Amino acid sequence: MIKLVLADMDNTLVPFGRAHASKRTLTAIHACLGAGVAFGPASGRNRSEVAGFLCHDEAAYDTAVLVNGQQVYLHGRLLREVTLDNESLRQVERLIASRKGCALLVYRPDGFCDWVGDEPSNLGNFVVDAMHNGSDRHQTLPLYPVAKAGIVAMLPRDEELALQQELSDLCPKLNFPNTAPQWFDIIPHGWSKVCGIELLERELDITPDELCVFGDAPNDLAMFAHTRNSCAVANATQDVLAAAHWHVGASADDGVAIALEQIAAAARTFRETGEETTPAFMTADKQ
Repeated sequence: MIKLVLADMDNTLVPFGRAHASKRTLTAIHACLGAGVAFGPASGRNRSEVAGFLCHDEAAYDTAVLVNGQQVYLHGRLLREVTLDNESLRQVERLIASRKGCALLVYRPDGFCDWVGDEPSNLGNFVVDAMHNGSDRHQTLPLYPVAKAGIVAMLPRDEELALQQELSDLCPKLNFPNTAPQWFDIIPHGWSKVCGIELLERELDITPDELCVFGDAPNDLAMFAHTRNSCAVANATQDVLAAAHWHVGASADDGVAIALEQIAAAARTFRETGEETTPAFMTADKQ
């Protein structure tokens, strides 16, 4: 039986271009919570960003795996926060600051963004969302503990991949997953969402078989490998679609919300009758 659901945010729970989750998604989250199934976002974003996407409905994100597992919350309590190596960030800054079409963004706890890089007009529309909680452009970034950072790279695909390799060679303490077109997350080397998931599993005393995860992008692959109850939305990348054990509808079609409704219904049936049933999406598309 599913006891915990974790869902990626961008283009999984909330389609690209939308400011917040649909009413159906929020209602489905509460249906899970009401049926005794814990829910949380598993995102590269931080808590303040996630709050906005989930309409500041704290119940929907008081348990969460954020910043690719570097921040973990349970019932609103911060269990863990891992920050990035400052010297490595300085190396990234020196490489990115003068690159045309590129910018390095680091985030304060409130989601405010400090950044260095090219003129905003050369950074595309993506950067508007990346800086939606406010931003300051700098010649040199201020020093403070940074958990969340990312790189905008408005480059042709071959140059984008070459930059990713250059960054990896320069900063072995960091990884640079390409989690969206023209965007790299920056995370500690060897880190993934699973590092946060395993902490939640210990705290909740559950196994990977009692976990269900939803995602769309390469930074979701590690959590797909962690549990057989891995679900890709229809708009996921090809490698994520291939890795998923289950498939649900597209983010824009409330695919995750529909699956959450089925998980909640199965949990209610179990609580009321003791009979364990399987959510429909787990029977219709088994690989």
